[in-house]
Amino acid sequence: MQIWIHQCQPQMSSKEQNVNRGRWRPLCAPGITKNVMISVNASGALQHWHTTSGKMLSQIMDEHNSLLGVDYSPTGTSFACGGEDCAVRVFDEQTRKEKVCLVGGGTGEPGHSNRVFAVKFDRDNPNIIVSGGWDKTLKIWDVREPSPVRTLVGPNICGDAIDIVDGLILSGSYAPDN
Repeated sequence: MQIWIHQCQPQMSSKEQNVNRGRWRPLCAPGITKNVMISVNASGALQHWHTTSGKMLSQIMDEHNSLLGVDYSPTGTSFACGGEDCAVRVFDEQTRKEKVCLVGGGTGEPGHSNRVFAVKFDRDNPNIIVSGGWDKTLKIWDVREPSPVRTLVGPNICGDAIDIVDGLILSGSYAPDN
């Protein structure tokens, strides 16, 4: 991984594969270490970086998964990632332990049926996550529930193409034709 700062000089590097997605930890997050970001890559690594020193702080490996999307909760106390295995995993920022794995099914709505490329926390409600990917659905998750609370059909998401503002969801969509 290489992070480029204002002068366009490489500041940090990792021998892992290229970064698929990165997110800054919110400044309001508890703890004394500032200037922290997380990144995910195709080899299944989720890495915490201290950007000032260029040091990797921690790494969570999921060798059997290609991680494609990541986001921090608005408070910075949790983060979520998604990838090739169709699951959305939520972790505790302090312990780096998985809190919940959102896959759907059971008696509720099904989860994703293809890769998850985008994961986004609702800034107004840290219990709500929206995810999307190649299955042409947006899944709205409440982390307190085992299945999505809603599914929106349509967008074919191939990158970081979800945002939420004032309860409105914005998504991009890939289409082979204009």
